[in-house]
Amino acid sequence: MNRWVICAVLSLVVLEVAGNGVVNGASDGGPQNADTIGSSGSVSMRPVGDSSRGEELYNASCIVCHKSGATGGLGPRLAGNPVLSNEHAFWKVVYEGRHVMPPLKGAITEQQMADIQAWLKTLR
Repeated sequence: MNRWVICAVLSLVVLEVAGNGVVNGASDGGPQNADTIGSSGSVSMRPVGDSSRGEELYNASCIVCHKSGATGGLGPRLAGNPVLSNEHAFWKVVYEGRHVMPPLKGAITEQQMADIQAWLKTLR
Protein backbone atom coordinates (compact mmCIF):
# COMPACT_ATOMS: atom_id res chain seq x y z
CA MET A 1 0.00 0.00 0.00
CA ASN A 2 2.83 2.46 0.85
CA ARG A 3 4.33 2.03 -2.62
CA TRP A 4 1.11 3.03 -4.30
CA VAL A 5 0.58 5.96 -1.98
CA ILE A 6 4.06 7.39 -2.61
CA CYS A 7 3.68 6.92 -6.37
CA ALA A 8 0.31 8.59 -6.29
CA VAL A 9 1.74 11.51 -4.33
CA LEU A 10 4.50 12.14 -6.79
CA SER A 11 2.07 11.88 -9.70
CA LEU A 12 -0.15 14.54 -8.23
CA VAL A 13 2.77 16.82 -7.56
CA VAL A 14 3.39 16.89 -11.29
CA LEU A 15 -0.29 17.56 -11.97
CA GLU A 16 -0.39 20.39 -9.43
CA VAL A 17 2.38 22.31 -11.15
CA ALA A 18 0.98 21.58 -14.59
CA GLY A 19 -2.34 22.95 -13.43
CA ASN A 20 -1.05 26.25 -12.12
CA GLY A 21 2.10 26.63 -14.24
CA VAL A 22 4.16 27.87 -11.32
CA VAL A 23 7.81 26.90 -11.20
CA ASN A 24 10.02 28.41 -8.50
CA GLY A 25 13.24 27.59 -6.75
CA ALA A 26 16.79 26.72 -7.62
CA SER A 27 17.64 24.42 -10.49
CA ASP A 28 21.04 23.09 -9.52
CA GLY A 29 19.58 19.68 -8.72
CA GLY A 30 21.24 19.33 -5.33
CA PRO A 31 19.66 18.90 -1.92
CA GLN A 32 18.56 22.19 -0.43
CA ASN A 33 16.70 23.61 2.52
CA ALA A 34 13.37 25.05 1.54
CA ASP A 35 11.64 27.75 3.53
CA THR A 36 7.90 27.33 3.51
CA ILE A 37 5.11 29.18 5.21
CA GLY A 38 2.93 26.87 7.26
CA SER A 39 -0.78 27.23 7.99
CA SER A 40 0.09 29.11 11.17
CA GLY A 41 1.92 31.73 9.09
CA SER A 42 5.31 30.77 10.47
CA VAL A 43 8.25 29.83 8.29
CA SER A 44 9.37 26.22 8.60
CA MET A 45 12.55 24.64 7.25
CA ARG A 46 12.36 21.40 5.28
CA PRO A 47 15.06 18.82 5.92
CA VAL A 48 17.99 18.55 3.52
CA GLY A 49 17.48 15.51 1.33
CA ASP A 50 20.06 12.77 0.87
CA SER A 51 19.95 11.52 -2.72
CA SER A 52 21.57 8.16 -1.91
CA ARG A 53 18.82 7.37 0.58
CA GLY A 54 16.26 8.82 -1.83
CA GLU A 55 17.20 6.40 -4.57
CA GLU A 56 16.71 3.47 -2.20
CA LEU A 57 13.33 4.81 -1.05
CA TYR A 58 12.26 5.47 -4.65
CA ASN A 59 13.24 1.95 -5.72
CA ALA A 60 11.32 0.47 -2.81
CA SER A 61 8.13 2.40 -3.50
CA CYS A 62 7.84 4.79 -6.43
CA ILE A 63 9.34 2.63 -9.15
CA VAL A 64 6.07 0.72 -9.41
CA CYS A 65 4.28 3.69 -11.00
CA HIS A 66 7.12 5.87 -12.28
CA LYS A 67 9.45 3.12 -13.56
CA SER A 68 13.21 2.85 -13.35
CA GLY A 69 14.98 6.18 -13.45
CA ALA A 70 11.65 7.99 -12.96
CA THR A 71 11.05 7.85 -16.71
CA GLY A 72 7.30 7.48 -16.33
CA GLY A 73 4.82 4.68 -16.67
CA LEU A 74 1.49 4.57 -14.93
CA GLY A 75 2.64 7.74 -13.17
CA PRO A 76 4.18 10.71 -14.99
CA ARG A 77 7.85 11.17 -15.80
CA LEU A 78 9.58 12.75 -12.81
CA ALA A 79 13.16 12.84 -14.12
CA GLY A 80 13.86 16.42 -15.15
CA ASN A 81 10.36 17.52 -14.22
CA PRO A 82 10.17 21.20 -13.15
CA VAL A 83 7.81 20.37 -10.28
CA LEU A 84 10.84 19.20 -8.32
CA SER A 85 11.99 22.81 -8.01
CA ASN A 86 8.61 24.11 -6.92
CA GLU A 87 8.84 23.50 -3.19
CA HIS A 88 5.41 24.87 -2.37
CA ALA A 89 3.53 22.76 -4.94
CA PHE A 90 5.61 19.66 -4.27
CA TRP A 91 5.07 19.65 -0.51
CA LYS A 92 1.43 20.73 -0.74
CA VAL A 93 0.53 17.72 -2.86
CA VAL A 94 2.67 15.39 -0.76
CA TYR A 95 0.94 16.50 2.44
CA GLU A 96 -2.61 17.15 1.26
CA GLY A 97 -2.96 14.80 -1.70
CA ARG A 98 -4.88 15.65 -4.84
CA HIS A 99 -7.56 13.86 -6.83
CA VAL A 100 -7.01 10.10 -6.32
CA MET A 101 -3.75 10.62 -4.49
CA PRO A 102 -4.22 10.42 -0.72
CA PRO A 103 -2.41 12.79 1.64
CA LEU A 104 0.90 11.41 2.87
CA LYS A 105 1.29 13.58 5.95
CA GLY A 106 1.93 11.05 8.69
CA ALA A 107 2.44 8.14 6.26
CA ILE A 108 6.05 9.03 5.43
CA THR A 109 8.46 11.35 7.17
CA GLU A 110 9.54 14.74 5.86
CA GLN A 111 13.07 13.36 5.72
CA GLN A 112 12.02 10.43 3.52
CA MET A 113 10.19 12.72 1.12
CA ALA A 114 13.10 15.19 1.06
CA ASP A 115 15.43 12.27 0.28
CA ILE A 116 13.26 11.11 -2.63
CA GLN A 117 12.98 14.66 -3.93
CA ALA A 118 16.77 15.12 -3.68
CA TRP A 119 17.40 11.97 -5.73
CA LEU A 120 14.80 12.94 -8.33
CA LYS A 121 16.54 16.31 -8.73
CA THR A 122 19.74 14.49 -9.78
CA LEU A 123 18.00 12.96 -12.80
CA ARG A 124 17.73 14.59 -16.22
